[in-house]
Amino acid sequence: MGDADRLPRDERDDAPVSGKKVDGRALRFQHRRPELLAAATEYVLDHGIGDLSLRPAAQALGVSHATLIRHFATKDALIAEVLEHIRDDFEQRLLAGEIRDIDSPADRLRAAWRHLCRPREQRQFLVLFELVATAARTPNRPAARLVTDWLTVIERELARLEWPAETTVRTATFILAQVRGLQLDLITTGDSARVNEAFEATVDMLTASLPGRTPRNP
Repeated sequence: MGDADRLPRDERDDAPVSGKKVDGRALRFQHRRPELLAAATEYVLDHGIGDLSLRPAAQALGVSHATLIRHFATKDALIAEVLEHIRDDFEQRLLAGEIRDIDSPADRLRAAWRHLCRPREQRQFLVLFELVATAARTPNRPAARLVTDWLTVIERELARLEWPAETTVRTATFILAQVRGLQLDLITTGDSARVNEAFEATVDMLTASLPGRTPRNP
């Protein structure tokens, strides 16, 4: 008897999901993990992590429960990979794409902020806030990467902009805290005018002492 035969009927790759035949996405995703991860990321961003369960997620993605477990093992492992995918996507699409040719540090910050204020991008902050709340109630669950991984991204970008090395770490920390705090405010209140004004003050503060700064118009 093979391993697949030992699985419950509804967990085999050829099994129907909830009485329905698995659609064509199952075959496409079984051997193309990056596509499955991208689809799983969209699912998590749309549904959050509060009630996340692998079986309903598998059904929504059109794969068997066994396929999802084979690729990600556990819910926590799936969430960890989703977070990494979000971060990598931000670097590839934005930092290496849309704002790559913007020379001014202030304008780069503004472009990144505008990108993150798009409703589609704001979903990642909703997931982040859920994870932070969960981690705060579960002291033994490692959560430092929610900060350190993004600090690495920001520090790398500051290095590309030739930011003074002696202030890179604290600047990255400040930027991350400001972006996340202001996004929490924006998502909660919807007061974009006030929040955007606060972000502009952040940009002015960060770039005030840099040569060639581009201050906003008064």
